Amino acid sequence: MYFFMLINIGVGFGINIKKLQLIHEPNGPTPYSQFEHSSIAATVKKFFNLESDFLTKRDEWAGTFESYFNLRSTPREDCPEQLPEIKVSLRPRGPIEDMKLTEFQVKLIQLAFQLNGDHILNTYPNIEKNMRVGEAHCYARDACRRFLEAGRAALRAGANESTIVTMRPTLSSRSSQR
Repeated sequence: MYFFMLINIGVGFGINIKKLQLIHEPNGPTPYSQFEHSSIAATVKKFFNLESDFLTKRDEWAGTFESYFNLRSTPREDCPEQLPEIKVSLRPRGPIEDMKLTEFQVKLIQLAFQLNGDHILNTYPNIEKNMRVGEAHCYARDACRRFLEAGRAALRAGANESTIVTMRPTLSSRSSQR
């Protein structure tokens, strides 16, 4: 078991800020904005000047980090410029494909179901009862592939780049177990 002393709570940006500096509150977009998980999505939208709407009102409210990317002209000397190569696997073994899905894996597969359009199927609420790790891996990989292919096809057909592609289930996305 590990114990951490969290004396100062704030956002730290490694090589981009002064040593021991913590940034506690953002400068907008509202007087009451805060840094939180939605700040990542809000920062990506602002940093890349994305034209699409915010994903949620929370993203629209969240503080962004882009003004902290260039606080220094040179990297700090106490930070590595390159991380060491990992030579030993962090997993003692590979995935056990016939294991039940964890709660987190179920959430990820639910996202894949949404991407793929399969969330309208009757089996959607009971994913964890019928799907194992190996099948879930294949399903998620294929769902992402289909979604990306559909997006590219929509762009080739002249769709606006901020158009949201809506997928519909196909017979190939249903297995005999579902």
